[in-house]
Formats: sequence, C-alpha cells, structure tokens
Amino acid sequence: MNKNIEGVGEVQVPSTPKKKIQNFWYHYKWHSIAAVFLLVTVIICTLQLCTRTEYDAYILYAGNKNIGRTAEDGDVAEIVTVISSLKRITDDFDENGEISVSFLNYYYLSREEINNSDNVNDALLASDQKALSSTLEHSEYYLCFISPEVYEQYHKVGGDELFISLGEYKTAHPEIEYYADNAIRLSSTGASALPGLSALPEDTLICIRYPSFLAVKSDKHLAHFDNAKKMLENILDFKINWF
Repeated sequence: MNKNIEGVGEVQVPSTPKKKIQNFWYHYKWHSIAAVFLLVTVIICTLQLCTRTEYDAYILYAGNKNIGRTAEDGDVAEIVTVISSLKRITDDFDENGEISVSFLNYYYLSREEINNSDNVNDALLASDQKALSSTLEHSEYYLCFISPEVYEQYHKVGGDELFISLGEYKTAHPEIEYYADNAIRLSSTGASALPGLSALPEDTLICIRYPSFLAVKSDKHLAHFDNAKKMLENILDFKINWF
C-alpha cells in the first residue's frame, strides 16, 4: 500500500513483518549496533563488579627479578611460594576466615641494566613498564616491593612524593635500614628470610604509596591504604622461629 506524505512524496510502507524489519534495519542499523554494544558493555562491567574477588592484601613487586609463574612437574611455582609467605604477614582484614593476597610482579630494568644485559625480553619489559606506571597511579596496590631503580624513577610524580614517610617506625625498630625517608630495605627485616621473599634481590625496598586524588574519596581505597600500613608493621615485627 502506498501513501503520500506531504513534503516527502510517495513512501513505500512495508506490508509484511519481514519487510518491516528490513526497513527498520536500513534506517536504524547503526543506532541498533551502538545500542547493543552499549548494553553488552554494561552487562559485562556489571558481572565483573559482582564477581570480582576481593583480597585482604594487594602487593606489588617491581624490579629486575621476573618471578616465575610456572614450574617443572612436582615443583611449586615461585610466585606461589611468594604469595604463601606474604599470607604469613597478612591479617584477615575482611574477617571472612581466610587470608587472600593479590600479588603483582612487574619486570623493570634501568637503562644501565638493559645495556649490561645480554638477554632482555623487550616485549615483556615494555608491557610491564607501561602497566607499572598505571598501577602506581590508580590502583589499590599500596604496599610496594621495588628496586632502587624503580624508586628513583617514580618516587616523585608531578613534583609530589609518591610514597609516604616511614620515619615513624625508626624508634620502634632501630634495626631497620632506610634507603630514604620513605623507603625501607627489605633485607633489614625478619620477613626477608621467608621463602620466596628471600629470593628477591638484596637491594629490594619497601614503600607505601599515597592514595591518589580520586582514591582519597573512596572508603574502599582508604581501607586498602590502612591495611598496607598494618602489613608493614607486621613485616617489621616478624621474626622467624627456627626452633
């Protein structure tokens, strides 16, 4: 059936459901694609938020040691050993009866280390350095185990200190050694003898990040920040009983 619409002329009105669908798709294809894409994105984000695992502790290591994620048959992956040791110095902050640790390992080499190395994984190095910058600015990983090279690269961001002062621990723990006012040498703590942590480079530093401008508005981020400080106290208080 044809109809005349003033100012438009003759318009063919689809007479069957199939033709109506074809006509709709012809005129609104890109609108429909955009709407479906938006709907799928919202669903995926919602599912991720609902199913995301929450951890008692968020810890990162960044330095020239690439902690192994795989192992030969019968062996335990190096990263499993590290996480098991970190659980020994972590509290059950969410009081759910379990201690869980999220651990990030970023591979970082200074320019000098790159020049002196015969075997550099350039792809891994570039990917991890990019991810490290983002993590140090926006994430919930406030407790940091880092190399002096990473510290020198990032201890100031935009002219501001990235890491909090740790001077308050000097009186209670005179045995600890400082690299700077906001960086403690892991090797001077009892926790450095734990399996996995003992394999980290001897010059590894412990730092705690300040929350970002946006993070200070989040109760969850502030809780993770407080937990990081409590974990540092656990590290400094930790003693291995060999007998």
